[in-house]
Amino acid sequence: MKATLALLAGVSLASALAAAPAITEPVLDYTVVAGDTLIGRTGMLLRTPADWREVARLNRLPDPNRILPGQRLQIPLRLLRAEPTAALLASTQGDVRIDGQPAQAGAALLPGQRLSAAERSSAVLVLGDASRVVLAPGSETQLTEHRRYAVTPGPGATGQQPDGLFASTMRLVRGGIEVLASKLTRAKPLEVTTPTAVIGVRGTEYRVRLDGDSATGTEVLAGMVQADPARAPGTVIPGGHGARLQAGVPPKLVALPAAPDVAGIPGRFERPLVRLVLPGEPLDWRVQVAADPAFDRVIRDLRVGAGAEARIADLDDGVWHMRVRRIDAEGIEGFDARHAFTLKARPEPPPLASPPAHAKLPAGPVDLAWAANLEAASYRVEVAHDARFEHIVRRWSDLSAPRATLPAAEPGSYHWRVASVRAGGDVGPWGDGQQFELRPLPTLPQGGISGDGKQVELRWEGRTEDKQQAELARDAAFNDVVARAELGEARWAPPTPAQPGRYFFRYRAVEPDGFTTPWSGTLAIDVPRDWRMLWLLAPLVLAL
Repeated sequence: MKATLALLAGVSLASALAAAPAITEPVLDYTVVAGDTLIGRTGMLLRTPADWREVARLNRLPDPNRILPGQRLQIPLRLLRAEPTAALLASTQGDVRIDGQPAQAGAALLPGQRLSAAERSSAVLVLGDASRVVLAPGSETQLTEHRRYAVTPGPGATGQQPDGLFASTMRLVRGGIEVLASKLTRAKPLEVTTPTAVIGVRGTEYRVRLDGDSATGTEVLAGMVQADPARAPGTVIPGGHGARLQAGVPPKLVALPAAPDVAGIPGRFERPLVRLVLPGEPLDWRVQVAADPAFDRVIRDLRVGAGAEARIADLDDGVWHMRVRRIDAEGIEGFDARHAFTLKARPEPPPLASPPAHAKLPAGPVDLAWAANLEAASYRVEVAHDARFEHIVRRWSDLSAPRATLPAAEPGSYHWRVASVRAGGDVGPWGDGQQFELRPLPTLPQGGISGDGKQVELRWEGRTEDKQQAELARDAAFNDVVARAELGEARWAPPTPAQPGRYFFRYRAVEPDGFTTPWSGTLAIDVPRDWRMLWLLAPLVLAL
């Protein structure tokens, strides 16, 4: 027959009860039922049956042969029959190891063994009482104690109890863990030890994190914990509070920072490198990314400075889960804000090659070119007047080669972008748009004769802010230039040639930003032998 136990407040250092004094060590409170004898009952529970005498002594029983129904006995845990048992590795993500050897979900973690998770890796450990321990990326812990006591809880127990009572202790070696301690009755509180503190809990949710070898940070999200720094008085930390635990320093409770506002974080990202900021945040913040909404499979764990940008790389396309929390000046981390997002970054858009960004081109056809993407079977291309691509000028939906030609377009500002398409129709995101500008072509020059008929004056349309360059040559190819000028206005009176014959004129503008237009069309000028009488402007203007 199994014993019936009444565990007051679960189990721990019991308070003084009726005829039994308080015992300053972990105990079980046993409620005597009809038919019990001390020797008979303890013989079933104790490692060594003869230890009933110590039970009688500790409980100050005047007559060990006489115990009454309803009477409570305190039995030290050290005397009870127990056996080491394994905890279950319920979930793994990435590189998880037990004592340095690769481990997968379903593996057993025995007392004394170490569980580690590399960077970008995590694990979930389930203890015998159904408590869950999440090992953060870059962390390591040791299961120092995990015992099952062959007893069942009695009327004071709550919830669905496993067969027996458990006592568990974990030692945090590096990094951090998150604990969701079940509300089931235990043989003693679940304990987490660090070089600077011992943290004991019953049913609660909390975090423990090492800050080097000098301090331990803990935050209680629900319930409460007993935090005992080394060589200093301990304290109870209630839900919604945290403390920095240092050896020899009494802990100071602080309220957990509130969850930040993540409403501004996009729900979709289209670049392999996910970038996000929390504008206006005065505190550092932590961001974690997991493959599941329960955050059992955490793959990124980053601390980000106030106002800085979080950069998360190497995520696969799909749905991801993010949680973000503030970190105060003492390193205490607050409540989580959660956010789900979709990553669709592949096939990646190709880099744009030509025209280069912010290129200035003369109005006319424009050749567009981009780098080939080996994942792409075809490409989509858009050209628009605006950066939001709301006013489309031209669209191509199925280009097999990494190039296209935009037919002659009006002068103005244009934006273009490209997306890759896999075989089968999987369309990747648009690449970043790139801008170019088409500048007007030079107008045809005009000319007139001065009042005395001895000088020609050439005029053309030009902007006052532009510089003008003009040339006069003996040949249409302008290999034999007889005069050139840099001008501040769009007119020129070239020197009269020394010899008669046909001459050729052209101009171009240099804009304030350095853009130089193409040469204008060529104007032919005939200089007669008696050039003093008249210059003749040829009616023919040569093509650009």
